[in-house]
Amino acid sequence: MKKAEEAFDLKREFLGKGLLAFSFTILLALLSQIRIPLTFTPVPLTLQTFGVLLIGYYLGARLGILSILLYLLLGALGFPLFSGVKGGILVLSGPTGGYLLGFLAGVYLVGKAKELSLIQKPIYAFFCGVFAHLVIYFFGVLWFVSGYKFFSTSYTLREILTLTVFPFLPWDVIKSLLFAFFVLSEKRVKEAFKK
Repeated sequence: MKKAEEAFDLKREFLGKGLLAFSFTILLALLSQIRIPLTFTPVPLTLQTFGVLLIGYYLGARLGILSILLYLLLGALGFPLFSGVKGGILVLSGPTGGYLLGFLAGVYLVGKAKELSLIQKPIYAFFCGVFAHLVIYFFGVLWFVSGYKFFSTSYTLREILTLTVFPFLPWDVIKSLLFAFFVLSEKRVKEAFKK
């Protein structure tokens, strides 16, 4: 009887964690639709990476990765979760595919930093957010370059960064500041409830 109860508790915990991860997957899908297309690059401005920061912070590294994997898998299967209400494997293999895959590294970084208590202060949360964006850029740039090399199109480093990084830096600094604000707000709310 005790083993059956333990098995039931494990199943309930597993289901609860799965639903939590899925709810953040939906949040990321919604934030993906807030986008500003840019005429000079196929990569739009979105709130996706802000979602990645929140997922890493609230779910941690492992569950955060599960949430991002769900997002990528469902999107690849054709569900319109990606930016621009798009889905399908072609989006993952397109010019923004590297950024999408970089979400895994970004969410792991933020989740691990939270688990190790490295982002308790807003200033640390801000720098963690900036660093997570840089990691996502790294994957995006690599993917972008490899894709255009495949099509025998050559760009200078400056041109590549102009297409993949420079336009997004101010926007992503703002998202990192917003993330730091969330960390500060959560801390103040917790302190208020302790009184």
